[in-house]
Amino acid sequence: MTYILADRDAAWRVASRFRQLRGDDYVGGFVLRRFESFVGAEVRTWWVEGSCRLVTAHPDTLERLPAAEFDLSAVEASVRALDLPFVTADFALRDDGRWRIVEIGDGQVSDGHAAPGLPS
Repeated sequence: MTYILADRDAAWRVASRFRQLRGDDYVGGFVLRRFESFVGAEVRTWWVEGSCRLVTAHPDTLERLPAAEFDLSAVEASVRALDLPFVTADFALRDDGRWRIVEIGDGQVSDGHAAPGLPS
Protein backbone atom coordinates (compact mmCIF):
# COMPACT_ATOMS: atom_id res chain seq x y z
CA MET A 1 0.00 0.00 0.00
CA THR A 2 2.77 2.48 -0.78
CA TYR A 3 0.27 4.69 -2.62
CA ILE A 4 -1.14 5.86 0.70
CA LEU A 5 2.08 7.71 1.58
CA ALA A 6 1.40 10.23 -1.17
CA ASP A 7 -1.95 11.13 0.41
CA ARG A 8 -1.34 12.45 3.93
CA ASP A 9 -5.04 12.71 4.76
CA ALA A 10 -5.64 9.08 3.80
CA ALA A 11 -2.58 7.97 5.77
CA TRP A 12 -3.83 9.84 8.83
CA ARG A 13 -7.30 8.27 8.51
CA VAL A 14 -5.79 4.77 8.37
CA ALA A 15 -3.47 5.46 11.33
CA SER A 16 -6.29 6.97 13.38
CA ARG A 17 -8.57 4.01 12.70
CA PHE A 18 -5.80 1.58 13.61
CA ARG A 19 -5.23 3.46 16.88
CA GLN A 20 -8.95 3.37 17.61
CA LEU A 21 -9.19 -0.37 16.96
CA ARG A 22 -6.18 -1.15 19.17
CA GLY A 23 -7.62 0.80 22.11
CA ASP A 24 -5.68 0.18 25.33
CA ASP A 25 -3.51 -2.40 23.58
CA TYR A 26 -1.85 0.31 21.46
CA VAL A 27 1.78 0.79 22.46
CA GLY A 28 4.38 3.01 20.83
CA GLY A 29 4.06 4.94 17.60
CA PHE A 30 3.56 4.41 13.90
CA VAL A 31 6.13 3.41 11.34
CA LEU A 32 5.40 4.05 7.69
CA ARG A 33 7.40 1.99 5.25
CA ARG A 34 7.80 1.82 1.54
CA PHE A 35 9.26 -1.36 0.16
CA GLU A 36 11.73 -1.30 -2.68
CA SER A 37 12.99 -4.11 -4.86
CA PHE A 38 16.73 -4.68 -4.71
CA VAL A 39 18.82 -6.71 -7.13
CA GLY A 40 22.23 -8.19 -6.48
CA ALA A 41 24.29 -8.21 -3.33
CA GLU A 42 24.88 -5.33 -0.94
CA VAL A 43 28.10 -3.33 -1.03
CA ARG A 44 29.92 -2.22 2.14
CA THR A 45 31.91 1.00 2.16
CA TRP A 46 34.42 2.11 4.77
CA TRP A 47 34.84 5.84 5.48
CA VAL A 48 37.49 7.70 7.48
CA GLU A 49 37.00 11.41 8.20
CA GLY A 50 34.31 11.66 5.50
CA SER A 51 36.36 10.05 2.77
CA CYS A 52 35.63 6.58 1.38
CA ARG A 53 38.75 4.49 1.86
CA LEU A 54 37.50 1.06 0.83
CA VAL A 55 34.64 -0.54 -1.10
CA THR A 56 34.12 -4.25 -0.47
CA ALA A 57 31.60 -7.00 -0.83
CA HIS A 58 29.16 -7.13 2.05
CA PRO A 59 30.29 -9.67 4.69
CA ASP A 60 27.08 -11.66 4.18
CA THR A 61 27.96 -12.19 0.51
CA LEU A 62 31.76 -12.15 0.33
CA GLU A 63 31.75 -14.13 -2.91
CA ARG A 64 29.83 -11.34 -4.68
CA LEU A 65 32.10 -8.40 -5.36
CA PRO A 66 30.71 -4.87 -5.82
CA ALA A 67 29.56 -3.91 -9.29
CA ALA A 68 32.11 -1.98 -11.31
CA GLU A 69 29.60 0.83 -11.92
CA PHE A 70 29.20 1.58 -8.19
CA ASP A 71 29.52 5.37 -7.83
CA LEU A 72 29.72 7.15 -4.47
CA SER A 73 29.63 10.74 -5.76
CA ALA A 74 25.93 11.18 -4.90
CA VAL A 75 26.45 10.31 -1.21
CA GLU A 76 29.91 11.65 -0.39
CA ALA A 77 28.63 15.00 0.92
CA SER A 78 26.00 13.30 3.07
CA VAL A 79 28.48 10.92 4.68
CA ARG A 80 30.93 13.78 5.21
CA ALA A 81 28.14 15.82 6.87
CA LEU A 82 27.80 13.12 9.54
CA ASP A 83 31.13 14.45 10.84
CA LEU A 84 32.15 11.09 12.28
CA PRO A 85 35.71 9.74 12.39
CA PHE A 86 34.75 6.31 11.06
CA VAL A 87 31.62 5.12 9.25
CA THR A 88 30.54 2.00 7.44
CA ALA A 89 27.74 2.36 4.91
CA ASP A 90 25.99 -0.48 3.12
CA PHE A 91 24.35 0.03 -0.26
CA ALA A 92 21.92 -2.02 -2.33
CA LEU A 93 21.10 -1.64 -6.01
CA ARG A 94 17.43 -0.95 -6.68
CA ASP A 95 15.69 -2.59 -9.60
CA ASP A 96 15.58 0.81 -11.34
CA GLY A 97 19.39 0.98 -11.37
CA ARG A 98 19.83 3.49 -8.52
CA TRP A 99 21.86 2.75 -5.39
CA ARG A 100 20.22 3.12 -1.97
CA ILE A 101 21.95 3.44 1.41
CA VAL A 102 20.40 0.65 3.48
CA GLU A 103 22.50 0.90 6.63
CA ILE A 104 25.00 3.28 8.21
CA GLY A 105 27.06 2.36 11.24
CA ASP A 106 29.88 3.73 13.35
CA GLY A 107 32.21 0.96 12.26
CA GLN A 108 31.64 -1.30 15.22
CA VAL A 109 30.79 -4.24 13.00
CA SER A 110 31.77 -7.62 14.31
CA ASP A 111 32.40 -9.00 10.84
CA GLY A 112 34.77 -6.31 9.57
CA HIS A 113 37.80 -8.60 9.67
CA ALA A 114 36.27 -10.91 7.08
CA ALA A 115 35.89 -8.24 4.38
CA PRO A 116 38.49 -8.50 1.58
CA GLY A 117 41.18 -5.87 1.81
CA LEU A 118 40.92 -5.26 5.54
CA PRO A 119 43.47 -6.40 8.08
CA SER A 120 42.34 -9.25 10.30
